Formats: sequence, structure tokens, C-alpha cells
Amino acid sequence: MSTNQGYVYRHRVASADRGKSVLALHVERFEHSDEGGWRRVIAEGRVRVNGRVAAAEEALRVGDELEFHRAPWREPEAPLTFTVAFEDEHVLVVEKPAGLQVLPAGDFQEHTLVRLVQKSAPERATSAPVHRLGRGTSGLVLFGKTRAARAELSRQLREFVALKTYFGRVVGTELPRSAIARHPIGRVPVGNWETFAVAEGGLPSLTRVRVLARDEATNTSLVAAQPITGRANQIRIHLAALGAPLVGDPLFAPGGGLKSTARSAEGGYLLHAAGLGFTHPATGQWHKLRSRPAWL
Repeated sequence: MSTNQGYVYRHRVASADRGKSVLALHVERFEHSDEGGWRRVIAEGRVRVNGRVAAAEEALRVGDELEFHRAPWREPEAPLTFTVAFEDEHVLVVEKPAGLQVLPAGDFQEHTLVRLVQKSAPERATSAPVHRLGRGTSGLVLFGKTRAARAELSRQLREFVALKTYFGRVVGTELPRSAIARHPIGRVPVGNWETFAVAEGGLPSLTRVRVLARDEATNTSLVAAQPITGRANQIRIHLAALGAPLVGDPLFAPGGGLKSTARSAEGGYLLHAAGLGFTHPATGQWHKLRSRPAWL
């Protein structure tokens, strides 16, 4: 794919940054570029304050609206396909491949599932997902094609009416046949960034886990996991916390802590959104969809 159309990043100045210069704020808060890099970007006129081109030493006030106009760039490679599992005028369910990000963020804007879906047909142009999967996770993703459908499907997810089941291949064969993980999940600092992991004082979290098969030859097990809460990376974290991290997971170690500090440690694991159940927002009919991972 050719370069994208660039992106505008927006930030509202808070009281903690009152009086800081445009340059100082960007150097402190957006560490992907150093002072020299930000000075060049500002000199090129790609940073604006309240709609006008900013000066590097300009003092900021609370409530100022900052914009960084990032130039078009060639995005990292990603699988640019999806499969439709269910569709009508209200709801769309697709199967996402591992390696494809769901929503635009970071270096991925056009190489994302939502952009691919919206561009695939005129009637999908306003479709949006009501939940997300990690970039390295494959499987079923639920979209609402109308605002009303999205609101109702989101409610079902919040109130546990809609159900999601994942298949994962984990390290080891020692998990009990069924288990419940209740480890709290919160933000954990990693160098100059943050990620989610088991954290004292984190948010209450609950995942039900069932062992489907054990393979002594490879020292792995196939598990089904049902997240009751919806924390970031919850299944990966909870399986690791139970002592059975996903095969190939580069980030989470047994116990639910981190074994890598690399931002890129987001793929390579075996996790698939295999089951999805929801009440249709227009008809009231219960739908249950299943998907089989390519690695099974």
C-alpha cells in the first residue's frame, strides 16, 4: 500500500503544563522525538496552537488546543484481509487475522481492521467495532453498522449479555480442568511508557478458564477462556498469572508480570476469539457464531 494521508494528533493543555513553551511540552510529553526533532517539526509549521502555526518558545495557557500535523508515512506491513462471518443491515461480524490492528493508533492508521471494513463496501462506511482484539489476536470482531446497533451491542457487552470465548494454546499441562483468575489489572510503568499487567491496586478482573486438551509431547494445553470483565490484555495477563502463559507470548511471564520491556512485544502468541454470542439489536434473536483458529 502507498503512503497514508498523514494524521493530526490533538492535545489540550492542562494546568500542570501552564506556562511551558510549545517546545518544552512536546519534548516532555511526546518522547518519540528529541528536542532537535521537535524543534524542526515546529519550524516546519506542523505544530499549531488554537489553529495557528506555533512558535517553539511560545508560552502555553490552560485549555490551549495543540495540533501536531504528522506528514504522510508508509505504514508497517500487516495482513490486509478479513472474512465476513455474519452481516445484515444492522450488524457485521468479521474474522480478523493475527497481526492486524483493530483501531487506528500509533504507526497504524490505514492498515487497520476498521479502515479495511469501512472501505470494503458503501453500506459499511459508518460501521465501527463495539469491542477490540489485540493486534496479535485473531478471530471474531463484532461491529455495529448503525449508531443504534452499536449502542445496544455495547450495552450487552457491559452487562454480560453478549458472550465471548477465546481459544488459547498455553505453556504447560498443570492447569486444573477449570480455573478462575481474579488478579487485579492495572497500568505498570515500563521505562518511559506504560502497559497493563497484574498490579496491586489495579481494577478487579475476572476470567474463567477451562482446559480442553493437554499435550504432554509439546508440554502445552489448549484452553477456552471467557473474560467476564474487559481489561486490556486480560486473557494474556490472567493465563500468565495462572502459571500458563500463551505459547509465543513475548510480553507476559508466569505470574502475570512482564518478561519484556519492548513496545513491539505485541504479537507471536496463540490466542483466537473463537465464540461470540449476542442478541440481535433489531430482531431480538440470539446469534451464536464460532470460528476455528488457523493454528488448531
